Amino acid sequence: MTQVLLTQDGKNNTIPVSIAQQMTAAFRKSQNTERGTYTEAAWFPAAQISSLTKKIIDLGGDGIRIYFGRYTSEIIDQINKLEYGDKIPLTYTEMNTVLLVVTKLIDGKPCTDYFIDKDYGDPISQPTDPENRADLCPQLCDDNSKLML
Repeated sequence: MTQVLLTQDGKNNTIPVSIAQQMTAAFRKSQNTERGTYTEAAWFPAAQISSLTKKIIDLGGDGIRIYFGRYTSEIIDQINKLEYGDKIPLTYTEMNTVLLVVTKLIDGKPCTDYFIDKDYGDPISQPTDPENRADLCPQLCDDNSKLML
């Protein structure tokens, strides 16, 4: 059974930078490879975030769920064969990524992943497919960020 701990409206869920620094440092410490060979951050352009926000509103969503994923060369090949969207560099092989999924109140259950079944022969991305294709650090980083120290 899933325990719901987050019961507020989400408007004041920030944390101090000092705690965020501890969290990113703990992540780096947990990695079993040399720094620069694992994903340290993912960056999404404002237009993609705005588009996702519009989808949440237009579809009556209640938020997003962030899934953690990993690129393999086979997965990158599959993504790069799609007729839409940015291509994934091969340097992302074996790097972690995130997938952003619209959630919605469905059958009385909040925060349910919301997908619309569509014909995937259409080269246009589907309105509720998971968002992905962020620029990953160590390729694109803010090395001066307090969270990278």
